[in-house]
Amino acid sequence: MNSVAQSTSSGQTVMQLVPILLIIVLFYALVIFPQKKRQKKMAEFLSSLKIGDRVVTGGGLVGSISVIRDRQVDLEIAPGVVVTVMKQAILTLES
Repeated sequence: MNSVAQSTSSGQTVMQLVPILLIIVLFYALVIFPQKKRQKKMAEFLSSLKIGDRVVTGGGLVGSISVIRDRQVDLEIAPGVVVTVMKQAILTLES
């Protein structure tokens, strides 16, 4: 009788783990996977920037890229006015 009780309790333990595993899989599918996809898309966008592109930064600056460095770019926001911003601050190309 003891082995029957053990198999029943181990079956219940497995059934208790199923909802937790489902929650983990759903969390990955709904949160982590889309975030990784967005990060990859943004990294591709930042690596494709070239001199002359008009961009918009997170702070609202709009300007043309005049110099591209490893992690920074120089934006000309007005004739003769150049500011240096981090590449990660660039959100989009100006339409």
